[in-house]
Amino acid sequence: MRGWKRAFGSCALLLFFASAGWASSLIADYEARFTKYFTDRIQAQSVLSVIKASEDELRRGKIPTLNLCIEDAVVEGVRYDRLLLVMHDVLFTSAARGIVVHSHGESHLSGGISKETFLKTLSEGMPHFAVSELALRNGSVMIKGVYERRLTFKVRALMRFTGSYVIDGDGVARVRFDDASNDNPAISTLDVAKAMANAASVLSFRDFFGAPLVREVLVDHDMVWFSARSQ
Repeated sequence: MRGWKRAFGSCALLLFFASAGWASSLIADYEARFTKYFTDRIQAQSVLSVIKASEDELRRGKIPTLNLCIEDAVVEGVRYDRLLLVMHDVLFTSAARGIVVHSHGESHLSGGISKETFLKTLSEGMPHFAVSELALRNGSVMIKGVYERRLTFKVRALMRFTGSYVIDGDGVARVRFDDASNDNPAISTLDVAKAMANAASVLSFRDFFGAPLVREVLVDHDMVWFSARSQ
């Protein structure tokens, strides 16, 4: 939970410093340009960039540290309340058409998903499963509800799944359900569990900036928090 608070606290500090007017006019101008650059490339309600660089470094097209606070984002089909992306040694050029990022060094990504956002992603991926109870606590994910499909006739089942996030060798984290109940043997518990795992906020950033790999996932207090970094 400390990591979750750091990510959200860092975003709050970025918002404060960006609005405080402490940066030089040149830095503020480049922050606005980078905000537009990433806003055009990230599906999010809000993107804020904060640059840590001297004016001379900016003129030479180098930023030692670039911070991005991203709110209400969708990455690879999964919704996140907030993301904090920190990129180091960013090399870029600036022309009339806007900023062009050529390369960057190590990057770190952290952020989280609230219970409400987790449920929204789950419901979009599992339209035939009506969730009656969802708990994110003590490292586990518990989902309870009614699965209903109409085939040659309507079938219904009261089902309950409990599992936890597991990170695979590719740096992708997904829920693995290791306990389940089902009151209708005509419905495959295994098939529904697999579909549920794919719908339950898979943490993957292979197509994101720096392609960071998930290193840690914490689940508690009805939130999911994660941290990731580039190779």
